[in-house]
Amino acid sequence: MKLQTRLALAAGMLLSLPTPSQAQGAAYPWRMEEVADGVFAALQPTETRFEDSNSTVIIGANEVVVVDTQADPDAVRALVAWIASVTEVPVRLVINTHWHGDHTQGNAVYRDVYGEELEIIGHASLVEDIPGRARAFVRERIAYFDAELPAAYDRLEQGVFRDGSPMTDANKREQQAFLARAEGWLTANRDARFVVPNRTYGSRQRLRRAGRTLDLIHFAGHTRGDTVVWLPQDRVAITGDLLDDLPYAGHGYPTSWRAALAALRDLPIEVTVPGHGPVFRDGSKLDAAYGFLDALIEQTAAAAATGRDLESTVTEVSLESWRSRLASDDIAALFFDQTLGEAIERAWLEARGELE
Repeated sequence: MKLQTRLALAAGMLLSLPTPSQAQGAAYPWRMEEVADGVFAALQPTETRFEDSNSTVIIGANEVVVVDTQADPDAVRALVAWIASVTEVPVRLVINTHWHGDHTQGNAVYRDVYGEELEIIGHASLVEDIPGRARAFVRERIAYFDAELPAAYDRLEQGVFRDGSPMTDANKREQQAFLARAEGWLTANRDARFVVPNRTYGSRQRLRRAGRTLDLIHFAGHTRGDTVVWLPQDRVAITGDLLDDLPYAGHGYPTSWRAALAALRDLPIEVTVPGHGPVFRDGSKLDAAYGFLDALIEQTAAAAATGRDLESTVTEVSLESWRSRLASDDIAALFFDQTLGEAIERAWLEARGELE
């Protein structure tokens, strides 16, 4: 997908983040759900679940482990405050499930609060991908909004959309709110810092932390460096975006992703904490995500085998039935529609042997 299109998508889907003042005004901008004894999922609100990640807090007698650190700094500080309100023991380990900024940007806050004693662990690829991709995307997005917002303010003053059609009073209020959120995001992210893991692993790593066994399992799927955190005693899987409320394949590897989901089926999982969306307590989401990827791969490969170019492949592949199975509300349906082209492009490149 072209940079301009990606950033426009980011503007449309990721800017409902609360401004700093809004985040400070709420007690906590997410809901805590205890999924096992001492294991808490910090879940983003349903209406903004694709705009920042969930986190998982594992509280032990002598230390706390946090999986994924979110992006919005005020929300991260609020989670740090929540942890301090329920236990006196410090966070000693952060685990990043992949490189995307909504899962790693908060590393800097945890480092500031807990100092150099804090370990941050992730797959070895994150050492390259966090500074090379997550930081780069934030900088590109800042440049995009800096260029676009003046014209957006002008159109709001004139009361017209980009295509010249008139805004209603309701449209104007929505646009004003959108621009305020954009400004809030810019304020929060202009000086964003990215802290890479100071400990990495390769294919699998077993840890004994916070009084529990934690298995870190690497997959290439949603990204090249996905980590699933498996708590075998609790039968809890923390999957990041490998198994999510809605699969985003724009940076993914469809065939190995399908294989990764098949591997998850072999684990005796009772509870799944995804990177976005609610906690899953059965296998229906896993089955739906697997089915979507299977259909995506097979249809796209068939189209590519006939020599179709990408544009005609996008029109040829039909995944509407999976839209209805995966998208539980209008927000998810919109996200599905806006990212489907990226998924087909990745599968098309893979079918042609051109996936980077």
